[in-house]
Amino acid sequence: LFELHPGCCPHDHQCPADHFPFFLRSGAGSIVGPKICFNNQIIMSGAQNNVGLGVNVAIVAGETGNILKSDYFKIHSDELLDFLKTVKEGNIVLVASYEDPAAQLTDEVRELFAGMGSSMVHSVKYRDSWVFAGEWRLNWESPFEKLIVNDKKTNAYGDWPEMVELSGCFPR
Repeated sequence: LFELHPGCCPHDHQCPADHFPFFLRSGAGSIVGPKICFNNQIIMSGAQNNVGLGVNVAIVAGETGNILKSDYFKIHSDELLDFLKTVKEGNIVLVASYEDPAAQLTDEVRELFAGMGSSMVHSVKYRDSWVFAGEWRLNWESPFEKLIVNDKKTNAYGDWPEMVELSGCFPR
């Protein structure tokens, strides 16, 4: 019924056999990059040199756990919108912010993330730390999301809040 999934950065999860272990970590300020790990595979990280400032996103096939594609989006353009429009029913979307995600989050992009189950995307502001795992479903709110707001009074790194981490077992 439960399988141990060792090595899924950095925690070992005991997930049901019909779930995938995952780990998401936002960046810290503009120094430490984010990390996206899914089903014992690091998809994006600073060590792999495939993350960037802004919004880091990976799309995974929900049935198999195969990585379909990943990228990061630093400046406001239609690239993130076009990337998200390729998400199909059954795909899992993994997101980790780095430095400032809000500049990329147009109203249309926010609506797409909300359609994937994000309940916090409309609250993401300048330099917030945000991680999210979701998928296309009707009337679904993902339990896999965390947000730490940028507040100079409570920030861990001066102009930036602390990094946020999220791990768990995502259903197939």
